[in-house]
Amino acid sequence: MLRIGFRAHDLGSFNSAAELGQTVEKIRKESFIQLALNKVIPSARPWQEWDEEYISSLSSTLKEHGVSIAIIGCYINFIEPDEEKRSREIARFRKSLSLAKAFGCPYVGTETGNANPKGGFSLDTSDRKNLEIFRDGLSQIVDAAESYGSYVAIEAVSRVHTISSPERLSSILDEFRSDHLKVIFDPVNLIPWTGIPEYDGVPLKVPSEEAEGSWVRSILDIIGDRLAAIHCKDYYLNEDGTKVGNIPALTGCFRWKAFAEELHRREIDVPWLLENLNPKTVQNTTVTLEKY
Repeated sequence: MLRIGFRAHDLGSFNSAAELGQTVEKIRKESFIQLALNKVIPSARPWQEWDEEYISSLSSTLKEHGVSIAIIGCYINFIEPDEEKRSREIARFRKSLSLAKAFGCPYVGTETGNANPKGGFSLDTSDRKNLEIFRDGLSQIVDAAESYGSYVAIEAVSRVHTISSPERLSSILDEFRSDHLKVIFDPVNLIPWTGIPEYDGVPLKVPSEEAEGSWVRSILDIIGDRLAAIHCKDYYLNEDGTKVGNIPALTGCFRWKAFAEELHRREIDVPWLLENLNPKTVQNTTVTLEKY
């Protein structure tokens, strides 16, 4: 059976860990979450004031409601143009790595950065100089993960982030051989902006089973045994041929059942974290996915 959970901030914001735990428990007992603490519980202490006692108390409260943390969400901008801000981002990530045991989760997750501080597409993001800045920042936090016994989990995103293609992801994983560098695989995020190409290089509105299956297998081959978690949502192509990738799982055109079957075939068992979920239908979504 799939291990299904949620990106916690999709469920809303909460006044306490107990309130969050109660909400998750109502949807699914014995569940997993991705926790970006200050995003989910705005009243939580700022990261500079975190310590083991404080974080352990939050984690224990969640455990009382059957909620485990699968990913500590600490999404930083590796290539923030302001060097001082970039250094603070690295420091924030290192803090989460240092408290992984207190969180009860070894994985700290992040995307790979954007040259536009406001987000969105920027041609500068893919520039080689920014790729070097990313490598430098990644080296720092992988070293920190090794010293703390925790793990960095990076998430590639097509078009808008530094690591925006399977090829770039492969290059980074080849360069950083450390066991402390892992991957969060969000298939929808990594699908090309204009869709999955067919054998002749042309994408269809809904890709063929063969094209989608080949694309999935090629990326799982790249990730190998470094997979930490799956992000699960859905997408469709607009009439202009561009991807809309922020809709709930099972409401778009990605073949999640076939994806699950491929993971089973490879004997991969990692948490699935629902994103962009619809609170009104999330229980039905989890029940359907469990059957896969």
